[in-house]
Amino acid sequence: MELGFSMYPEQYPLQTSFEYINMLADYGAKRLFLSLLQIDTDSSDCFQIYKDIVQYANSKGIRVVADISPRFIEAHRWRLNLMEMAHEFGLSGIRLDESLDISEITKLTHNKYGIKIELNASTEDKLLKELLSEGANKENLMGCHNFYPHRYTGLSREHFLKMSQIYHEHQIETSVFISSNTASEGPWPVSEGLPTLEELRDLPIELQVDILKCTGLFDNVIVSNQWIQETELKSLVDRLADENIIFKYHPYEPSDIETAILESQHRYRGDISDYVIRSTESRLAFVDADISPRNENAIEHTARGVLTIDNNHYLRYKGELQIVLKPYPKSPKVNIVGKIDDNYLILLDYIKPWQLFKLFLCS
Repeated sequence: MELGFSMYPEQYPLQTSFEYINMLADYGAKRLFLSLLQIDTDSSDCFQIYKDIVQYANSKGIRVVADISPRFIEAHRWRLNLMEMAHEFGLSGIRLDESLDISEITKLTHNKYGIKIELNASTEDKLLKELLSEGANKENLMGCHNFYPHRYTGLSREHFLKMSQIYHEHQIETSVFISSNTASEGPWPVSEGLPTLEELRDLPIELQVDILKCTGLFDNVIVSNQWIQETELKSLVDRLADENIIFKYHPYEPSDIETAILESQHRYRGDISDYVIRSTESRLAFVDADISPRNENAIEHTARGVLTIDNNHYLRYKGELQIVLKPYPKSPKVNIVGKIDDNYLILLDYIKPWQLFKLFLCS
């Protein structure tokens, strides 16, 4: 997934915006989201600010997609030559805040500038289906979810995955918003985070990214609130670049051998169990190790998120690491060595077979 970001720059000096773009560009950002909805016809200064920002972003190799509406199009006299005006403004895509007529959108997708028409991926798929049936140029269609400033109004998991899967199946570039925890500004006064998916709202940004990586449904993740701090940005970019999924965990006094197994590279085995995620490569790496049974953990049943390692009594399974998905009675052949941190239990719902993962101690 590529990195994108959002800006709401009209209250700040232009140089401040340029410096922010520089930082994001240095970390590999390739996309900028802007909203032009709030620009009035008499706001020539504001209009120029946005145009300068778009052109500066373009000079840094960042493509810009802007939210526009029929009201904006009429107010700024873009109606008759919409794509020419968007091209002159420096836009790579336009996101339609309110839908135009189907035939008009279809025609827009065949523009000579290669400007993309971005659809709202958070509501329903009727518009997408109608456009495809009308002969729209699929290469110039994109999907992007909404963000939700108001707590508890973000998308449900079921609807989010359903809508995202539709765009993915049609091989249409799709974007999703994540929320920075070091930034608080969005387009509206309400500041309660700006995620697409409600259950991501208060999570660390690197965990948000790993959840979206697990789905395999998105081409771009866009930081929705502006002025993300560099430390958090670096953490975000590191997660985007790493094919591993990261679980943070609390140890239960593992031995040196068990610690080495915990710190190994892991892969979710492909034959799925209801009860555990299995990582079996450590069985080969530690085939000659002594993994003595340990019964000091007075736990009668395992719990979701518990980390176990099979001990000497499990013979050929010795050294296998498992993450418990569903509680089962504790076995003397299994050593309990830790537990996934509560914040990271959500990843167990998303991780898929064959995905690589690593375990890191909670700091």
